[in-house]
Amino acid sequence: MASLLRYNLTQEEKTSYIAADLCLMNSPAKGGNPNAATRWDDLQWPHVVQTATVHGVGAFLPFHRYLLTAHERLIRDECGYTGRMPYWDELHDIEDVSASDLWKNEYFGGDGTGPGGCIETGPFRNLTLRWIQNGSVEEHCLSRRFSTQDLQMTNQDNIDRCNALQEYNDAWLCWFGGPHGSLGPHAAGHAAVGGVMGDATLSPGDPVFYRSVLGGQGPEFTDYFGDNGNVTTLNHRLYMAELYPNITIADVMDLHGDVVCSEYH
Repeated sequence: MASLLRYNLTQEEKTSYIAADLCLMNSPAKGGNPNAATRWDDLQWPHVVQTATVHGVGAFLPFHRYLLTAHERLIRDECGYTGRMPYWDELHDIEDVSASDLWKNEYFGGDGTGPGGCIETGPFRNLTLRWIQNGSVEEHCLSRRFSTQDLQMTNQDNIDRCNALQEYNDAWLCWFGGPHGSLGPHAAGHAAVGGVMGDATLSPGDPVFYRSVLGGQGPEFTDYFGDNGNVTTLNHRLYMAELYPNITIADVMDLHGDVVCSEYH
């Protein structure tokens, strides 16, 4: 998986990438959950069913790296995508989240409207999402609520401060909660898009999730934070709810291994 800044992709790559996600949304489910209707539902399910056990723990980053890898495999193997995997450089758009090229009609669509915040532009405007926070089914729209104020918490100073921390617990608190009760850069990226993306459980329902989280998965995370506590180790297994085989954290820490093959640019 090679990643590139979104605004550096060719027009053909951008169009093909969006088409591949639409392919997943229009393909029938194949996973183990009988309540899933599409492959997009299948992809979200491992995150929905494990929200409480993959956040705030040592497996947080490795699990999300594997989820991103699962997304890449699906669009390549089942939807024919052959391009590079982009990510959203939030710093590029930090002065005005709504001005990002991401939200053009031909790409991810724009901000939500009305009381429910449903998006009404772009290829995903008619997307029906199924999962709700408790893992049951309740159909709803793809919603967003942009906030430049939140995006500005992803500034370089905050990122550098979090990356400089050596203990996992400290780093986790930094990424999610900033000083004086403010949001840390990871949580702020979610809140800046808002709606579905702002929900800790349901965020993988918004296609931009796979471009936003990728930006926090750079090569520095080949270094494991260490076994801070008595649970998470490199032998800890990551559960993917029958979407792909369960593997160990060690498997995803190797960027040139059998599971993850990445170069960051």
